[in-house]
Amino acid sequence: MDFINVFLNIASGASLILLLPGPTNTLLMTSGYTCGPARTLPLIATEALGYSIAISAWGFVLIALSARYPGIGTAMKLLCAAYLTFIAYRIASMKQLTSESQRSAVSSRSLLTATLLNPKALLFASMVFPREVYGTAELYSWALLSFILIVVPIGVAWAWLGQVVRTAPSHAMQRWVPKLIGLSLLSFSIYLTYSALK
Repeated sequence: MDFINVFLNIASGASLILLLPGPTNTLLMTSGYTCGPARTLPLIATEALGYSIAISAWGFVLIALSARYPGIGTAMKLLCAAYLTFIAYRIASMKQLTSESQRSAVSSRSLLTATLLNPKALLFASMVFPREVYGTAELYSWALLSFILIVVPIGVAWAWLGQVVRTAPSHAMQRWVPKLIGLSLLSFSIYLTYSALK
């Protein structure tokens, strides 16, 4: 398999999925809102690590197991939905996201957990990464590197979007941002629950 084709296929497919709103992107935006894109960079590294672990797990283990035990996919979706509901409540209950504290509203642990449980990882492992890349360590390493090169700039873009919202002149917008972020996460949780149980 040609390395250039692997990169182009992964870059195009991953970009489309990563640009969509989801739990990880919402948390990156929240961090960008509270402490700015520069201080969100460690979380973007955490996102890359989380996706690398999750894609490896789905690609090498869970895809094979789900063929024999379909309930694994359902259990993962329900677990992810429960965690997103918890995160949604925590963020929505804030009166206002502020940048006064030196601590981010989003911890590395929260972002790592959300990324590990993010169903996008299953899409990356099963649809974006060609099956052939799981055959050799060299191809898989190249595929993962290609993916990380896409994750970083898109993660920065989501953090920057949070910064844009924070600098908006409307105080009403700043009060409603936590509610909207919580609603976004809760909606994703409901969708996951529905797709798992239907």
